[in-house]
Amino acid sequence: MMARNKEIAVVLLDVGPLMSPIREFAGKAICGFLQSKMLNRPTHEVEIVYYGTTETNNPLNDEMGEDQYMNITVEQELKFPDTTFLSSVLSPEQGSGSSDFVDALTIAVDRLHRTVNDRPDLGKANVVKRIVLISNFLDAAKEDPDDTFGSILVERMQDKGVRMEVISVDVPQYDSQFAAAKKANFELLNRILGGVTHNIRHVGDPLDLLGAFKSKEYSATAYYSGPFRIADTMTIKVKVTKKSSAEKFPSTSKYSDRSRSDDATHTVSLDTEFRAVSNPDEVVAPEDKVKAYKYGKQTVPISSEEENHLKYLPEKDMQAIGFVGLDQIPRHMYMKDSWLVAPEKENPRAHVAMSALARALHRMQKACIIRFVPRANQAVFVGCATPLLGGAERPDCLVLNYLPFTEDVRSYKFAAFNAREELQPTQDQLRAAENLVDALDLAQDGSEHLKPETTANPALHRFFAFMAARALDPDAQLPAHDLQVQHTLSCPFGHKDQAQAALNQLSEQFSVQQQALPDLGDADAAAAPELLGDPEAEFRIGEAASSRVDSVSTQSPVDDFKALIQQGQMSDAIEGLQKAVYTLVDTSLGDRFYNKAFKCVPAFREACIEHSQGQAFNTFLEQMAAKYEHDRLRADFWRRITDAKITLVSTDESSAVETTRDQSEAFLQQHTPTQQAEAQEAAPMEEEEEDEFAGME
Repeated sequence: MMARNKEIAVVLLDVGPLMSPIREFAGKAICGFLQSKMLNRPTHEVEIVYYGTTETNNPLNDEMGEDQYMNITVEQELKFPDTTFLSSVLSPEQGSGSSDFVDALTIAVDRLHRTVNDRPDLGKANVVKRIVLISNFLDAAKEDPDDTFGSILVERMQDKGVRMEVISVDVPQYDSQFAAAKKANFELLNRILGGVTHNIRHVGDPLDLLGAFKSKEYSATAYYSGPFRIADTMTIKVKVTKKSSAEKFPSTSKYSDRSRSDDATHTVSLDTEFRAVSNPDEVVAPEDKVKAYKYGKQTVPISSEEENHLKYLPEKDMQAIGFVGLDQIPRHMYMKDSWLVAPEKENPRAHVAMSALARALHRMQKACIIRFVPRANQAVFVGCATPLLGGAERPDCLVLNYLPFTEDVRSYKFAAFNAREELQPTQDQLRAAENLVDALDLAQDGSEHLKPETTANPALHRFFAFMAARALDPDAQLPAHDLQVQHTLSCPFGHKDQAQAALNQLSEQFSVQQQALPDLGDADAAAAPELLGDPEAEFRIGEAASSRVDSVSTQSPVDDFKALIQQGQMSDAIEGLQKAVYTLVDTSLGDRFYNKAFKCVPAFREACIEHSQGQAFNTFLEQMAAKYEHDRLRADFWRRITDAKITLVSTDESSAVETTRDQSEAFLQQHTPTQQAEAQEAAPMEEEEEDEFAGME
């Protein structure tokens, strides 16, 4: 069975001599295109064709003779993209041949034609056939005065339903010299594109090629499909899809290479258990747990059955509530994503009704307030639908944005600028700000910079580029900051004289001058830090307030222990540290928490000696020896203590104990595991561990 939304694409890349300044950027753009296919559309098939190459390797040249379709090479034949594609296009080799885009286009159409004939399943209407052409169009193509050749190309593309995507890249150092050839090429290209579905994009700076292809492609999927009710007398069949949504980084999954089996999935299962605070050894059963909500200082428990009854579970619905002026809904009230409300595709009556509604809203400058429940038993949203007029290729529709409820609105009150005269800007300051806005106008040269449709997220592209490098080389290092990434969100006019002049004028109008402190006498100078505020004193006060510790936690037990001692809470520190050590050791999966627990022991011993609490440490050490020395699961922790030669505090170290030095050494010797004892414990321990983890994958 063929996958839904199947696509076959042929990518044509000009690698001729005139493409040398931008060849590397074009290679990165195609690499991003392939990454998108590999990660999100693995059933799509791609073919890479270079033209302008030094060598020639294509089927039409083999069939028609050596002087036909020269300097065109099929780099990668049609197949599912993989790492071999990435390695070949990441840095395409520069060619020395002529770059005839018409010949290259003929090769691409022929390749698609042969593929569809050999594989009839690819000729179905749901299979997208696409040709992507990247060039600067500076190398003149063969003349076609009667448009015979172009007509044949158009006819064959129409026959197979081929779509064209053209990316024209400017090369400033060559454009003026080859302006005539570029103009003639575009005249020919426009005649060809006039007969097929196409999209042409001009890239003014090679660095902007980063946004030539999206890091992830989405097909239009209806989030809501059903009636749009206007009162109780009229409904319009609509589909609601996402118009814009923040793209997130791919999530990582837990992976384990512990299993060496050939059929291992290497997935990791995660189990969570809860323990009672009063008794860390007791595991709380799932049926004994219940959700609770904070209500003032109280905690109100609510069972899952009660929680379900509290929910408001409406039916799936979309209904117009009324209409308001566009100026009554400020832009900052829009929340979350934008949605497109379009009429049902095969419903002419729905198209007519939606067009009438959208055009009426546009003419009257109104918005429609909608009650929206996209799924049954989901939350109710109130949205604002604004008109989006279509054209020859798309119908009139509405753009839906969610509006906040009163609980969602954040109100912050500030003093008005006109409350004080000194806060109002002068005419010169206003004029300087206006000049800055004019100088940094992103559309002043006729083409808008940083258009959302063509501006790529540099962080996402850098991430995917690193994933590609790591896929090719497992030892690949993190990439340095890419010039292409830095360029994406930089100001395009920073180097222009007009912009710099406006910035200088603004700086002059809003200059900041440093004023000297008044001359103080000796008495006043001594009091000045108190009057003006001592930053270091404020820092120390804030630090002390933020570092107040009430108990010893298992997150940072040593630091909490020392903090409690400094706060004069010695008994709480001793009791808390002992409890933390027992909790860490008893709840440790294997030896995961042993290192943290072990660091507590020497810190405890040192503090007890310093504060004459040696007997507390001796009692604690004796209790740990009794508990862990012969415990098969926890004996490794006790072995760490004996290996570190940690023993009882003796009278040589503290006068607060009665343990002699000989008794202290005897304790260590008595409780240090011998080699024979370790050997006896090792075999059953290994057997027990093997049984314990045998079912884990």
